[in-house]
Amino acid sequence: TYYYVTELQLHEMIKKCWASLWSDAAFSYRVSQGIDHHSVNMAVIVQVMIQSEISGVTFTADPVSGDQNLIVTESSWGMGAAIVDGRVSPDQYIVRKDTEVVQSKRIADKKFMVPASIADTDSRLSPVPASLRLSETLSASRLDTLTHWAKKSEAYFGSQQDIEWAFTADEFFILQSRPVTVMGQKEDEIPRGEFVLFKPLAENFTDPLLPLSQDLFVKLFPMMVIIQGRVYTRLSHVRPLFPFKMTNEQIAQLAYLSSSSEVKPILSIIGLLRLATILLVAHLILGVLFRRTSNLPVDFMDSFRHSFKKVVDDDRVDAYGALESLFFKSRFFEPVGNMPLMVNLSAPRYMFLLAAITRLLKLWIPDIRYDAASYLTSGTEGILSTDMGRHIWALAKKAKQNAAVRQIIVDNDPNSALNMLRGHGSGQEFLIGLNEFLAIHGHRTLKEFEINSVRWEEDPSPVIAMIRNYLQSEANPTETEERVRSDRQAFIQQVRNKLGDRFLEKSTGIRWRLIEFLRNRARYFIRLRENSRFYHIMGFYAVRKKVLKIEESLLNQGKLKCKDDVYYLMWDEIRSLEEGELTWDDVEALISERRMDFIRLSKLTPAKTIGIEITESSNTTTNSIEGQGASPGSYEGIARVVMDPGTDAELHPGEILVAPYTDPAWTPLFLTANAAVVEVGSYLSHAGTIAREYGMPCVVDAADCTLRIKSGDRIVVDGTNGLVNLLIEEQ
Repeated sequence: TYYYVTELQLHEMIKKCWASLWSDAAFSYRVSQGIDHHSVNMAVIVQVMIQSEISGVTFTADPVSGDQNLIVTESSWGMGAAIVDGRVSPDQYIVRKDTEVVQSKRIADKKFMVPASIADTDSRLSPVPASLRLSETLSASRLDTLTHWAKKSEAYFGSQQDIEWAFTADEFFILQSRPVTVMGQKEDEIPRGEFVLFKPLAENFTDPLLPLSQDLFVKLFPMMVIIQGRVYTRLSHVRPLFPFKMTNEQIAQLAYLSSSSEVKPILSIIGLLRLATILLVAHLILGVLFRRTSNLPVDFMDSFRHSFKKVVDDDRVDAYGALESLFFKSRFFEPVGNMPLMVNLSAPRYMFLLAAITRLLKLWIPDIRYDAASYLTSGTEGILSTDMGRHIWALAKKAKQNAAVRQIIVDNDPNSALNMLRGHGSGQEFLIGLNEFLAIHGHRTLKEFEINSVRWEEDPSPVIAMIRNYLQSEANPTETEERVRSDRQAFIQQVRNKLGDRFLEKSTGIRWRLIEFLRNRARYFIRLRENSRFYHIMGFYAVRKKVLKIEESLLNQGKLKCKDDVYYLMWDEIRSLEEGELTWDDVEALISERRMDFIRLSKLTPAKTIGIEITESSNTTTNSIEGQGASPGSYEGIARVVMDPGTDAELHPGEILVAPYTDPAWTPLFLTANAAVVEVGSYLSHAGTIAREYGMPCVVDAADCTLRIKSGDRIVVDGTNGLVNLLIEEQ
């Protein structure tokens, strides 16, 4: 690859290269290694550039833990610069040095790459094709090659090595091998106090929040604390909400929505006074809101669309202004439908209704299944996230009716299929249906709380991927839903019949009418919770639209150099860039440092609590994984590990979905799966709610399930007891 520069530019480049001999990093390295500063020189080396298809870095000792029996490799597509400067989260492979066995493997979503040639692109970064984003960069043979040369390099130099390398086709190149200079984990500043991970957000993310999202999120919820990129709640803010006599550990477990917490409610006189105070304050603060949201039509929040469009179209409103306008400013003086975030805060009333139903049913029918209340309140109509799954299924049926459209979607990766459909005459009717879908659900995506997440309206290829899954699997979610609905109706009739076993007909009517009333109210608030999220995510999309406009302006002015850099700045820093108080030179190093820190934090498992020791019993064994039962029942089948339904949505009917997390964008996969296992989640999480709607067993909070379970493994999901059993075939 040839780059043409002027003679003056060449002279400047050579000067910078020579000057780097006295950079802070080089100076510090010589001091630490005892090298005399006067004994070194800097030369400019010109050599042929390797046309890297795959590149990466390998450490012959774990640079985080310092374990010298591990070989840690990080790899990605294209040139290695994308890894070195933190532009991409790479795949990670950890191999034991003594046995050469792969100890762990983490396949990342590699959105960008630095291509070997930039002749055909205006940017140094290029998007990775959708079909490769979640594909493994290293085959077993390439990893073996790396392991061999890593051990050989360490033996030759006599110390742990930091090796940069590249593959072109199957040809391997070592670009650099140097001693590992940093060993051991970086110490993060942890604030003093007692904190609990905010589970509702944790169950939607496997990565930390980006700096800009952290900044705006704390502005939205000042009671939250960001620690290592994760959102925590201060225990001192939660404790006053619990009037019972409880330890810090018990409060932490409840706040984390843990299934292992056993709380015996002991209510003292002080506790009674506190409970009365809580109820009074809650009534004074939320009473009007509760009353306003107690009995509204299904579509009452659709008025928020008008507010959303008005803010987006107003160029005078910036990103923070959009946040303020849609979530705070004048909200309390408008129709309650314009306040989806406040509506969401009023929806958890369904938990108390579920508890009341459970208590009454246990009193009247002692042998009833423990999850009867949840089963009775499932199957709620009008939930927008479940309607979204049905809408995608309807698009799949439309595609199936057109042989040419079906062939294009099945035979091509989602992005290519979308481009081909746009240029194909027979695809117009399907595209009309797709546009109708995007007009309703286009603001949704994976990790939709994160501002940098690309929305379906911007890139519909993830929707095409889910449609493709339906076409390939020949699934029929309608039949599944009908079966579940029939089973639910049969159970309802059984409950009514059992209530009549010991009581007079008139009494039975009273008791059933009470259960029916509580059931309908619970279903109403469950729908309120799911649908209010649908709309307040729309508010986050408005903020994203504003950020994208700012980013485009800063890129055009040269104040930023690459897309996505803006998300590694705080809001005040972005404003300072806009106003000329900061330049690219002021933020370049800061962005690079935060990118690298984000990648480092992404590899850490967030602590459930900080400053609080909690003990949780575990039944996890070699052949089992303990989690939390979110939807009852047991199912044995073949596992399918899906890390991202936008690029990896192949799930055949009858298979078990194994996922790192789920949010509403995963809903269509629940129409195909017969059971689900989720790494992070709770009984009240989206995965649990949707699984109960579809009547399928589900286990959440199953630690490391995406690592321990492989696609094709046969497993048993016990949603009643919260266990996943791995069926190991005897050799």
